[in-house]
Amino acid sequence: MLRHLHECIQDFSFGVQAVADQRLGQEARKESERHSSGAKCATKKKKVMAYKWIFSAVCLLAVCTTGNLTSVFMSVEMGTNVTLLCTESKIAWKEMIYVIWNITMQGKSCRITAAVNDTEYDTCQDGKTLERGPHGEFYLTIPKFSIKDEGNYNCDMSYRAGGYNTRIYVSAWNQPNLSIRLEQDHSVAVCEAAAGRPAASIHWETTWNTTLKDTTSQKTENGLSTVMSRLPLPQNISLRDLWCVVAVSHPNGTKIQILPLAALEKSPVKWPYILLAVSATCFTVALLTVFYLMRERLLQLSIFRKVCCEPKRSAPIEEKLPQPHDPEEVEPYASYVQRVNSIYNSSAELFNA
Repeated sequence: MLRHLHECIQDFSFGVQAVADQRLGQEARKESERHSSGAKCATKKKKVMAYKWIFSAVCLLAVCTTGNLTSVFMSVEMGTNVTLLCTESKIAWKEMIYVIWNITMQGKSCRITAAVNDTEYDTCQDGKTLERGPHGEFYLTIPKFSIKDEGNYNCDMSYRAGGYNTRIYVSAWNQPNLSIRLEQDHSVAVCEAAAGRPAASIHWETTWNTTLKDTTSQKTENGLSTVMSRLPLPQNISLRDLWCVVAVSHPNGTKIQILPLAALEKSPVKWPYILLAVSATCFTVALLTVFYLMRERLLQLSIFRKVCCEPKRSAPIEEKLPQPHDPEEVEPYASYVQRVNSIYNSSAELFNA
């Protein structure tokens, strides 16, 4: 509580100065317009200034001591744009007195402020901006959050009906790149979590008892951590009985990832099947080559040509012409007998004559 009161008094002094400068400037201009010169004007001006200071001090101290103190912890992914809210309440700008962000980062402290009818004050000069939304919300924007932006962000907001004091601790988070491999002629298994923040935790799951693993952690120049664990492998061991378990800190909790090493195990080479496939391929190629070289001789054989090479031609179908009508083919039997008898009678008459 004392620490909060101390910070509040510091912000209070800044707010008093800002408000007093604005109000007293206005009063001084009004008085100067009314009175061109004289001791009365100076005396009245001093009284007005004293009253304004006292009134502003009482109001700001009351607002500061009654403000709500809230502590928030955030973990932000590196490279993303971050928005920090002093409060989620919507406050009209005409009700505002001032908004102050006191920022303490690694080896640097700065302040970003805004007050009614006054220009913004920024000593950070690193891209952070104080924004005002269309619905009355006030927020601090941090573009492309990096490790150098980690730290405490204290927001002090005062308005006519009260105030808010929010302390936000923001830390950087980065997803590591996970990989597994075999080294030293497949006698050592290596599991690595590179470029992570915070550093990941690695352990091995095996079907045999071992305490020979060697785990090292190294920080890079940009503050990221690389963790590498090496595990010597017994002879004639199957990689299907080995897993690398990585615990990665996440903004929503710890995330466990399991990397099986079975994918790195080489399957035994089946030489009989390989030789059989190669032999069949060679035989097929040789047979096709022989047929290709002897194609001209084979085509000279008439039987082979008739069977294989010449296309089968169908015999032409002869069209039957219509036959002339023969009356004898359709003449009835009675007419036939009558004609025979007439021929017989004619022959008899010729003979008798």
